[in-house]
Amino acid sequence: MAFGIRELAERANVPEAFVRRLVEAGALPGEEAGLGVREVRRARLLHSWTAAGLPVEAIVDLVDQGRLSLAFLDAPVMETPERLDRSYGELAAGRDVDPGFVQAIHQALGFAPPELGDRAGEDDLTMLEVAGLFREAGVEDEATLRLLGVYADSLRRVAKAEADHYEAHIERRLRRTGLGERELIELGTRFGDRIIGLLERALFQVYRRHREHVWTEHAINHVEEALEGSGLGERVARPPAICFVDLTGYTQLTEERGDEAAAQVAGRLAALVTDLSRGRGGRPVRWLGDGGMFHFREPATAVLAGLDMVERAPAAGLPPAHVGIATGPVIAQDGDVYGRTVNLAARISSHAQAGQVVVSEETVRRCGGEDLRFEPLGAVGLKGVARPLPLYRALRS
Repeated sequence: MAFGIRELAERANVPEAFVRRLVEAGALPGEEAGLGVREVRRARLLHSWTAAGLPVEAIVDLVDQGRLSLAFLDAPVMETPERLDRSYGELAAGRDVDPGFVQAIHQALGFAPPELGDRAGEDDLTMLEVAGLFREAGVEDEATLRLLGVYADSLRRVAKAEADHYEAHIERRLRRTGLGERELIELGTRFGDRIIGLLERALFQVYRRHREHVWTEHAINHVEEALEGSGLGERVARPPAICFVDLTGYTQLTEERGDEAAAQVAGRLAALVTDLSRGRGGRPVRWLGDGGMFHFREPATAVLAGLDMVERAPAAGLPPAHVGIATGPVIAQDGDVYGRTVNLAARISSHAQAGQVVVSEETVRRCGGEDLRFEPLGAVGLKGVARPLPLYRALRS
């Protein structure tokens, strides 16, 4: 698809005069040579560099001297959604939404709100379709914007972690061998060509696996509610215990030291608590970055393992850990466990403070005869739990 200078400027969202300047400087070919998506990316990038005080002519000179390469702009990783044949204002009018809502979506995704006269993209249309379906289901726009913000923040961290991983483990090593910036950029572009499609498939597959588990859990919660409401629920003779362990201050650690350092800390935690749980007869079930979930057949061994975890974390060079334990029936499927007991253990863990092991009343009731004691914390209101529940702090006798 070939564009004229005016259309290229619209698609790149840059002034037409700037595109003409790029052609004059030799950064872009003229219209007779054909302008396409490749040139749209170059115009967009060079405009942002110019706004930062880097003159186009100096960049072109570096490219001509072989000291810099713009080849990375042609890598699949730089592909962006196609532009539509209408502006943001026209898109909003066509979907019967307030133009300010279109801008609010951009802000929720972590981007600057566009001018309503700028050309909209396919991704903007998709986001409005998503928001429209939630609206039909009775969801307030503010709630949908918060959800989009969660998506965007998580995906930004994924993209940043990829770049940090490449720089730390590939690029720094190659730079030490004497490669210049042009060679590093071109090598990175070739590597991106090979891996980006695979990474995107892997991310989508992991998302679908997690989504299956989350929605299975959601359905099981409905089943348990129905059983309890009908009086058909039966008491399990020897229910298992579910233990959640988390690191205190992990989010702050990520912000201060970056995802790479935080991932190393999470790896050390995983190795430590997996060994400790298995030593007590527990089974690791799920990892959540800064913590994990474990299944124990005996509540008392779950409590002892939880105490092991919070005691050993500082000695292993980890931030303080906190643990929540609940005892009750669970449903197992595909190596994961679901149900109210799992949800309750997670909520209790969120309530626990650094260095604490906090447990449910049912856990205390089934821990007789062990070297343990429990301090009552009173009835505590937990998010997602209908009424306050009595909780206890576990300690060694």
